[in-house]
Amino acid sequence: MTRLFAISTSDASLMCCELSRAQQLVSLDGEGLMLGLGAYDDSQLIQRQYGVGVTRSDMWELPSSETALYAASAPPIGRPIEESGQPFRMRQWLFSMAGSLVHPHTRERLAEQLPDFLQRSLRGPAVEEAVFATFLAELRSVGRTEDPDLEAPIAAQLLARTAQHVEEAAGQAHKASIAMVATNGRILLAATRGGHPLSYRLLEGDGACARCELTGDEKAATPLVRDHRRRRSIIFATDPLKAEGWLPVPESKAVAVGRALQLQIV
Repeated sequence: MTRLFAISTSDASLMCCELSRAQQLVSLDGEGLMLGLGAYDDSQLIQRQYGVGVTRSDMWELPSSETALYAASAPPIGRPIEESGQPFRMRQWLFSMAGSLVHPHTRERLAEQLPDFLQRSLRGPAVEEAVFATFLAELRSVGRTEDPDLEAPIAAQLLARTAQHVEEAAGQAHKASIAMVATNGRILLAATRGGHPLSYRLLEGDGACARCELTGDEKAATPLVRDHRRRRSIIFATDPLKAEGWLPVPESKAVAVGRALQLQIV
C-alpha cells in the first residue's frame, strides 16, 4: 500500500524544523517499500528516490521550500524507479496517489482521453502517472498549467474533477478508492474518493525545537525564537501514527492550501 505525506509551511527557512516535528506524527515505513520525495529549492524542483534498503538518513533534510511531498510505495517489477517511482513530475507540478484501481484497463481508458502531448509524456505502465496526466489535462483546459498565481481553490476543484474521471474510468463494477496530493511549490492540494483514508492537521507555532536546540522557555529576544513561535504548517498523511489531532479529508471533496496557509474545502 502506498503511503503519502505532504506539507505546506509558512516559513520555508524552517522547513527542516517542521519536518522534524512531522516525522513524529506520520508513518512512511513499511517492509519492501521504496521512497520518493519532491521539494523546491529557490523555485527549482528537486527530487530524490530511495530504493528498498537504501539508507534514508537525509530524507527529512530539505532546502528552504514552502511545500514538500513524500510517497512510499512498492517498487515496480522489472522497471527502473525513475519510470514508476512517485512523486511524478511535470514542469513545476508534483503529484502522488495512493489507493486501488481494480479494473485493469483504467490506465488505458484515462490515456485515451488525454491530449497527444500528455499521452506521449507517459513513461511507464503506472496508472498513477495517467491520473497525474489527467489532472494536468484539467489544468490545461482552463489555461493554468504554468500559472504561478493559480488560486488554490480552483486547482483543488480540478483535482476533485480528476478523481471523478478516475472513478468513471474504473467503472461501477470496480470501485476506485484513491487519495491524491499535488503541489506546484506554491499551493498544496489533496483529494480523496471511494473511502480511501487521507487526513490533515495544523501544526501551530512552538518555541521548542530539538533541531535548533530551543527548549521553548527562551524569551522572544532573537529572530530565531520569534520565527519558531510564528511558524505554522498544514500536513496531510494517509498513515498518521495516532488519530488524535487529525481531520479527515471529506469524501469526494478536495482541500486547497494557499500560500498564506488559508485552507478551504471545495
